[in-house]
Amino acid sequence: MKAALQRQFGLSLVELMIAATLALSLLAVLLTTTSKQAQMSRETMQLAMLQQQGQLLLNLLQTELQHLGFWAGFSLEQMRQLQAPSEPVIGDCVQLPLDSGSFPDPSKLLIPLYAELGSGQGMSCLGQAAEHSSILQFKRLLAQPLEHAELKPNRYYLQVEAGSLRLVDSDTASSSGPAEFWPYLHQLFYVQWQQGIPVLMRKRLIRNQAGSPRIHTDSVMDGVEMLYFEFGIDSTLDGRANYFLPLQQMQPEHWYQQSSRIVAVSYYVLLRSLDVDRHYLNDQWYPMGQSGFQAPGDNYRRLPLQGTQYFHNAALQNHGG
Repeated sequence: MKAALQRQFGLSLVELMIAATLALSLLAVLLTTTSKQAQMSRETMQLAMLQQQGQLLLNLLQTELQHLGFWAGFSLEQMRQLQAPSEPVIGDCVQLPLDSGSFPDPSKLLIPLYAELGSGQGMSCLGQAAEHSSILQFKRLLAQPLEHAELKPNRYYLQVEAGSLRLVDSDTASSSGPAEFWPYLHQLFYVQWQQGIPVLMRKRLIRNQAGSPRIHTDSVMDGVEMLYFEFGIDSTLDGRANYFLPLQQMQPEHWYQQSSRIVAVSYYVLLRSLDVDRHYLNDQWYPMGQSGFQAPGDNYRRLPLQGTQYFHNAALQNHGG
């Protein structure tokens, strides 16, 4: 009688199999749900990071580009003729025969803005720039003069005193009379691959601790995969862009800005996530002005950005003043 009662409270093999199947089904649903939630969380985090990086980069480009062509009211011809340090710049960025490098040279035209496609093989300071991206180089003054006591030892300045112009540092700047000191800027932006990550890089003119001019290199932002530029050309010299030219169509005469001026730049940027998502395949085509980028079928998310910056000083002054 006891044995019969014990058998009544037990589970049969079929019942055990059904219970196991139900448990496995519930586990599969739970794992699938958890996997989808993890995937959605990964996607949300990557997109949020791209958006955040994108906003920072757009702010940087706007800050750097809005005052292009600012020379404190002086013409490019006057800037070309000013007194500049005779010491050669260590690692200078020169695009021969177009450009004189960091410091103006009376024997050469001054090019305040220059860009090129590819790896920058024409630039003397570049050897590892990304081939599919563009390079942007510019020279200008910062739009705020300083007093002599405010000068920093690692920078160069346009000193304006009694109608004379010369580039000085904190040691050679005159302190005997009234003078204005405008910070002088020479920068170059490009993309470089570092351990499988595309990085926005910057080269800029500084004065090192030994007192010598040199080009300093630093990384600006990880995940910037491509830069591309188009330029607003003022062909009537009235301060307004008559048309935009893609970088591929820019000629030396455009960079010289004698018969026309560059008054605006459209920039296109492609950001790439730093981490892969194995559940995501990217084979999209990203149009960027009259250029573009074909994703190679990898597992990285990308975010295209674009903007147009008209220069605050209305027009880059020509060589004739």
